[in-house]
Amino acid sequence: MLTAWAGSARANGALPSSFGILLPADRPQEIVLATSFGMIISEDGGKTWLWTCEQPQTNFGYLYNVGPSPRDRFYGLSPDQGLALSDDGSCTWKRAGGVLDTLVASDVFVDRTNGDRVVAVAATFDPETLEIGTPSIFASADAGTTFGPNPLYAAPTGATIVSIEIAQSNPQIVYAAMYLAPDKHPHLLRSADSGQTWTDINVEPGLGANEFRILAVDPADPNVLYLRVIVGNMEQLAVTRDGGMTFATPVTVTGPYGGALSAFLRMESGTVLLGAFMKQASGGMDGVGYRSTDGGHTFGPWTLSPQPRIFGLAERGGVLYVAGKNFSDGWALATSRDEGVTITPISSYGDVRGIKACAMAVCGDACSLVASQGVWTNDVCTYVAPPPPPPSSSGCHCGVGGAAPRGTAGAGLLLAVAVALHRRRRRR
Repeated sequence: MLTAWAGSARANGALPSSFGILLPADRPQEIVLATSFGMIISEDGGKTWLWTCEQPQTNFGYLYNVGPSPRDRFYGLSPDQGLALSDDGSCTWKRAGGVLDTLVASDVFVDRTNGDRVVAVAATFDPETLEIGTPSIFASADAGTTFGPNPLYAAPTGATIVSIEIAQSNPQIVYAAMYLAPDKHPHLLRSADSGQTWTDINVEPGLGANEFRILAVDPADPNVLYLRVIVGNMEQLAVTRDGGMTFATPVTVTGPYGGALSAFLRMESGTVLLGAFMKQASGGMDGVGYRSTDGGHTFGPWTLSPQPRIFGLAERGGVLYVAGKNFSDGWALATSRDEGVTITPISSYGDVRGIKACAMAVCGDACSLVASQGVWTNDVCTYVAPPPPPPSSSGCHCGVGGAAPRGTAGAGLLLAVAVALHRRRRRR
């Protein structure tokens, strides 16, 4: 899963773009596309779309995720506010408490087998000087509402922890990516007892003196990790199958002007999909893709026509969701039922009808700003969604689009790794 660069309604001075896809597993009709200007949400399987803006707690938000059922809590990171939480589908947000009330989180991971357990990387942050302190790893036992004051791990002076992940098949195993200054010497931290003790693995012999990020721990094998390695102006996908002892690099994204990974997904079938960008002389970028059907041992080209710029990948119920570059590709979100052999666009930013009713009071000004950028027309900002249909005489509260009952199961992002990929500004 990967995420991409994030921003506010200002879109960081650039065109608004998409970052990640949130798919609550127990809400099969709900699709959420995280963007640089808020969240675009469908609750009827993509038939209609509404929007919620960024709020102070998610200023320049990135790395959005959704926890498992039944809570289905949304998580988002802000480079100056830290970890934010939403329990009402992004209508309102609150900042994580406990020690994270004064520290700024730069990465977070929710245990897919226990939604109450959340780990986060956090440090002090001076908004005046933009200086970041030495990070530590903290844990929450209440789904991120509060974090205890005693860190699971405190990095040595001069070190930077850039990503963390819990193994799904063995949740006692936790990994974190760290590098030591100067010259960015990479280390992989591994705990086999839920973070009580850690093994520090020097991975520089396998990865070189380069930054790296954890894209994913394989859901079936906790010793298999997929990593993003940043090597100058090119990037690599590295894979370890022995918990960080040795590495293979089956994909290198490079070119005359450089390249970068943009999205990663290991599908339930075992197929691995990778999105990337090849930089152009003009400063733009071309999209490329890679596919593996042997568990990431080898990759071939993932060719679509036309080839999109892939910003996020996610899967639910065997359906693949792909986040594209709205203005370049002509769509923001597409789906595939054949693991990406073919894709079908299902929405663009122009399909947004209005603001989600619960956020109308706080998103009006931001909506006008987005409209002024040509993302959608001004009538989106005044649209009033019709009330849900009344219950039928049979007693079934069946809404338009077949809204599904709550149940159990996890949720995926893409992002997404996301990433996590595209850890912008503070991660570079």
